[in-house]
Amino acid sequence: MNRFQIKSDLANILVIGLPLVVNNLSSIAVNIADTLMASQLGTTQLAAVAIGSGVWIALFLLGLGIIMAVGPTVAQHFGARRFELIGHETRQGLLLGALLSFIIIIIMRSIEPLLLWMRIDAEVCRLAQGYLSALSWGVLAAYGYHTLKQMTEGVGRTIPIMIVMGVMLPINIGINYVLMFGKLGFVPLGVVGCGFRNALSFWLMFLMLAGYTLTSRHYKKFGITCGKFRVEWEVFRRLISLGLPIGMSLFLQSGLFTTVALLMASLGTVAVAAHQIVLSYSGLVFMIPLGLAMALTVCVGQAVGRGDVFGAGRIGYVGIVTCIVLSSISAITTFYFGPVIASIYTQDKEVLELSVTLFKLAALLQLGDGVQVAGAFALRGLKDTRVPLILNAINYWGFGFVAAYVLGVVFKFGAQGVWTGLSFALLSAAFLMVGRFIFLIRVIQAKALKGSHLGSGQ
Repeated sequence: MNRFQIKSDLANILVIGLPLVVNNLSSIAVNIADTLMASQLGTTQLAAVAIGSGVWIALFLLGLGIIMAVGPTVAQHFGARRFELIGHETRQGLLLGALLSFIIIIIMRSIEPLLLWMRIDAEVCRLAQGYLSALSWGVLAAYGYHTLKQMTEGVGRTIPIMIVMGVMLPINIGINYVLMFGKLGFVPLGVVGCGFRNALSFWLMFLMLAGYTLTSRHYKKFGITCGKFRVEWEVFRRLISLGLPIGMSLFLQSGLFTTVALLMASLGTVAVAAHQIVLSYSGLVFMIPLGLAMALTVCVGQAVGRGDVFGAGRIGYVGIVTCIVLSSISAITTFYFGPVIASIYTQDKEVLELSVTLFKLAALLQLGDGVQVAGAFALRGLKDTRVPLILNAINYWGFGFVAAYVLGVVFKFGAQGVWTGLSFALLSAAFLMVGRFIFLIRVIQAKALKGSHLGSGQ
């Protein structure tokens, strides 16, 4: 690798990734607003948002992972200039998202008995169910939006995504404020209002992105609306085969955090409130490496589509190193400025004290999370999803959950023990994902060299 190639690769990653970073930060800013507004309603409402949003994210990501198969597929088609197939894959993705949404809606509207079975406070369960039932009205639009988002990411056009989320940020916060606290003549709905806000936001986002992609000249050559919206089971099978492992990996990771949130609930409202605060901030700083990692899928996938496997490997390495640097900076900042950050979220003495302790452990988690996501998304650009799923299953549940439970509950270290287990699980995930990418890209490059030697010998 020469210096010019590294600079060029980094520039490509930033051009595609920075709008996604802004998009992600806008998205997480809404979640932070949810947390701050819910905290004004008391720890019970805050706990309901923490549990309800945790259940929603776990379910949503399971389906989203399948939809995310559209991204690397489109990227490779775009790199190979198979433009007509991009519209075809997008139509199938929209149909698949519609099917998934109905399954998710049924589960979301039936979750309260499970929460009660886990011995969570009955009022928290009731509020969390209300939040999820209200939010379920937007699931269909959420998957429709993300299908179009994956398509436009795959072709390297990420600015429209940033603009949609940027426009929605003040709208989201405004609607949340009105519905939660009952402004402008509305009845105060509390956390249920937050759920309705999510549903309305998804519909607005879908309509905006659909309007753009259907009218912009940049997408006409893909023929998104030229073909019939008819289920093709062979395409479904291929997308599910590629995307289900992504969804399961996301589900395993988010499911770990959801289970931990439920575990925290059993430790008391102070523990779950502090957990939500630290997780909320960690999610905020995670949006930066996540945006660049999403760009890695596009850049690596397009390089593979062009037949440039050595370029794909080089781009992957540049992106992973960039995420290591950025995650290290955020980890150091969190470790030393935890008290200042915690004071922004709460003035409750007990919650504040526990949050400060957890922020020190969160520094390790942020480092591991930022690096593992870079390795995972680079692998998706190579369409490698099954082995990462196996590695994640073993790591998050065979190691991460066991460590969190043993340290937090069995050895009675409480919230600190749980977060210690989480942090080491994310650090080990970083080593596994990056190690897998290094191994796989070397295998692919070796096959390419062998093929070129055979070709020249003929």
